[in-house]
Amino acid sequence: MKKGILPLLMIGLFYSDSLFMAFFPENAFQGTYIPVPRFFLMGLLFMAAFFNRNSAIKYGFLFGFLFDMFYTGLLGAYMFFLPLIVFMSSKLTKWLHNTLPVFLIIVLFDLVALEMLIYGLNVLVQRTEFSFEEFAYVRLLPTLILNALFYIVFSIPLRKAFLKIKSIFD
Repeated sequence: MKKGILPLLMIGLFYSDSLFMAFFPENAFQGTYIPVPRFFLMGLLFMAAFFNRNSAIKYGFLFGFLFDMFYTGLLGAYMFFLPLIVFMSSKLTKWLHNTLPVFLIIVLFDLVALEMLIYGLNVLVQRTEFSFEEFAYVRLLPTLILNALFYIVFSIPLRKAFLKIKSIFD
């Protein structure tokens, strides 16, 4: 029963991205900024750092596939990029000290990497009208601010949750 906490936590984080957008007013910034919640990605990164990297890669692959099916028209983008980002992050956390302030920098780096990869793919298949400057100002910067605020509020509870889940599995 206790081992079911991990999938429930990840499903909750997966749906929190879309729930946030459903309750966030569309014209909050007069349509000037597009903050994109990446709470699930942060959950994957916390899982890789404080629980198990291989499990995080598997969850990234599975939920990336689901994300592609339900939210994007490019099947395979998130399915490939989420595990790649998790793998890069796990290597960075082993190389750098795994404290929460350092991990914030790693998470922000990973968010920039994911957003840039998705933007580059959209430019490649001509699915975006944004220039790079517009993308950086309208989407990337607000996304980093939103997710940094989420990190500041939820980093300690997420870290504790994954450490507790790790103790259950050990």
